[in-house]
Amino acid sequence: MKALNILALYRLRLRARLAQECLAILGIGAGVALLFASQLSSASLQSSVAALSRGIAGRATLQLLARDPHGFPQSVLARVRQIDGVRAAAPLLEADANASGPRGATSVQLIGADESLKALGGTLTRDSALAPFGGIGAIVLPAPLARRIGVVRFGQEATLALAGHTAEAPLYKQLTAAQIGPLISSPVALAPLSFAQEIAGLPGRVTRILVQSAPGAQGRVQAALRALAGGRLNVATIGYDEQLFAKAAAASNQSSTLFGTVAALVGFLFAFNAMLLTVPQRRRLIADLRREGYTPRTTIAVLLVDALALGGVSCVLGLALGEELSLHVLGSNPAFLSLAFALGSPHVVSLQSVALAVCGGMLAAIVAMLSPLRDVLARDPLAAIRPRAPTARTRAGVWSALAGLACLGAATLILLAAPDAAIPGMVLLLAALLLVLPLALGATLALARLLAGTVVNAVGHIATMELGAARARAIAIAATGATAVFGSVAIQGAHGDLLAGLRGATRELNAATDIWISPAGSYDLLKTAPFAARRRAELERLPGVRAVSLYRSGLLDYGSRRVLVIAPARASAPLLPSGQIVQGDARLAQERVRGGGWLVLSRAIAEERHLRVGDAFTLPSPRPESFRVAALSTNLGWAPGAVVMNADDYARAWNSADASAYSVLLAPGASPAAVAAELTRTLGPSSGLSVETSAHHTAAQLAVSHAALARLTQIATLIPIAAVLAMAAALGAMIWQRRPRLAKLRIEGFSRAALLGTIMLESVMLVGVGSLTGAIFGIYGQRLADRALSSVINFPVVHTLTVLPALRSLALVTVTALAILALPGALATRVSAALALGE
Repeated sequence: MKALNILALYRLRLRARLAQECLAILGIGAGVALLFASQLSSASLQSSVAALSRGIAGRATLQLLARDPHGFPQSVLARVRQIDGVRAAAPLLEADANASGPRGATSVQLIGADESLKALGGTLTRDSALAPFGGIGAIVLPAPLARRIGVVRFGQEATLALAGHTAEAPLYKQLTAAQIGPLISSPVALAPLSFAQEIAGLPGRVTRILVQSAPGAQGRVQAALRALAGGRLNVATIGYDEQLFAKAAAASNQSSTLFGTVAALVGFLFAFNAMLLTVPQRRRLIADLRREGYTPRTTIAVLLVDALALGGVSCVLGLALGEELSLHVLGSNPAFLSLAFALGSPHVVSLQSVALAVCGGMLAAIVAMLSPLRDVLARDPLAAIRPRAPTARTRAGVWSALAGLACLGAATLILLAAPDAAIPGMVLLLAALLLVLPLALGATLALARLLAGTVVNAVGHIATMELGAARARAIAIAATGATAVFGSVAIQGAHGDLLAGLRGATRELNAATDIWISPAGSYDLLKTAPFAARRRAELERLPGVRAVSLYRSGLLDYGSRRVLVIAPARASAPLLPSGQIVQGDARLAQERVRGGGWLVLSRAIAEERHLRVGDAFTLPSPRPESFRVAALSTNLGWAPGAVVMNADDYARAWNSADASAYSVLLAPGASPAAVAAELTRTLGPSSGLSVETSAHHTAAQLAVSHAALARLTQIATLIPIAAVLAMAAALGAMIWQRRPRLAKLRIEGFSRAALLGTIMLESVMLVGVGSLTGAIFGIYGQRLADRALSSVINFPVVHTLTVLPALRSLALVTVTALAILALPGALATRVSAALALGE
């Protein structure tokens, strides 16, 4: 058959089944949209880090990095430039700050650089002034950031709070999207190096040196930089920040991929349901082509034309809808990761995201279209229209159930032995669910037939007969509900368990203090910004204050992880979050850490470094120190992992007496609010420090955690919505096709109420069986996700059995689908008896 004839034949078939094809397009498009949107939100954050890194570094290939915010002497730059093979080297000073103006405040990264950075060709510095303007330092801001804080005119001053003090910085110019491209959304303030050093309180110091090596000299330059670093600075390639961010965002990306796949499967089942409406026509087409002598190859080509046309339109629709979902529903919330990385809010559509979504949509269309492939390849030309023997159906059901049990067994092995394979495990659970579902549906129909014999009413008999006659379609509809409830229960259950674990960890970390005093600004939520603690004695003399201790904390790049280092004062009680200890004796660990030379390490870091309790190792701090592992803990809510030591050990390892916060204990009977107000008055607005109660800080941390996990809730909400619409549409279309059969029942004397009862009973059985089976498997999926979160990613997780949430999801999907279906069901019962006579 010629290609033009195949297209002409497709056009004729399309006219006959336009409504069904539209349903299939909507189904595949929904799956493509959900998969595409979940990919976009993750890719955009990664692109933000990459764009900022490359926009600053330009042609640089290597970098020399400080291990803490204090940086290192700028004089090291001259020694770097003397290394054989270094073509160019440029210094940077980076400091986190809170920028405020007339319209508001926001966290920024202050970047100080000189004219030598322009030689590297970075986008951010191409149109920026990196020398003091007329001897006066100023800052350059991206235009959206300048508008956000209300500093838009030349010379207008922004207030920068950093390192426990404030400074005024006049605006030199705004950078537009035409000048810096995707960096327009980056939260940065660019300043001449000398001015940045002045306002950061770090004269003559830098935090990074960017190095461009000559062609073929990178290995030699890298070795020379390591010798120069002397084990106290990091030497890395320019892409190091991207590696650190990828590790920090891995948990979020994996969960989005997993649950985006579940959402896409719901869309596929929607499409499959719609395609089932055209299966009789397709099988007749196959029989006609085979009877007329066309080969299986030609028949498959005809079906593939259908699939390509259907998939192409679906993918275009899905990409457009996914774009809107990613912008308005499933957008990324970078609040938590922005505590350790300078993140903007770009919307980046990567070729990889588009390709993945399109491939998924086309695969769904092709698989659904070629579902009658066995009939195409059969020796009997009329196999497509011959009914299958009951024994063949029974054998297929047995094999399906056995395969489902095998998948369930494999998922159980993953749960027990390999929780890091959570995504394959969840796919196996889904496969087990879909393979076991026909057995559950068959058992339900058998039970319904048994019960129908005890009732003097034909409704039950008719409902079971109709479902038995359309078994393939019934299974597909039930599978849609099962998959939706499975995904919703698994996601919401794991989400709730993770939030409960984070709440416990956050409260334990704040249990040793009543009031926190730390640098102002949302960037310092983790209390990692150091400042000179000169007012401790003054604060201790205030009424209501029992004691003030120095709390130290920071972020440390350890291999591919940017870990959180926590160091309460030795006298803190409790010193360690004992509820987060997963290996080792909590009481003994606390004594050892209090005594010094010991620390608690997140289990994920210890396993990566092959460390066990009692082992000694060298921590790559600014001043490398040897410690012993007192115990292993969860990651304390920080995905890359955490380290806990005492504040004195931290001061020695970081070679600094600076604090990250004052930890204030109240006298008995003192009011936290009253003491906090007095502390605020004493410090004054120019201190750059903020005062908050422990309860307020706990609430702020939990709010950020909730926001970081909001995408899981959004996906878990979208899945049942898509499934309800899919099932309602499929059931409605099935009922509409059955109008001739309903008309015959009207002739036989059945009332409209009896017909509606039959329709609703069928729907209850299909949706109920699917949803109940999905809820049972969803609880199992929750256990698998919990184990992956706690064992692999090392999050604090409170394991619960989400029976009530599962029942809520089951009830919501069932009741909503039936409510939507009531109207088309009632309309179908109004069918005229003439339709039956016409048949």
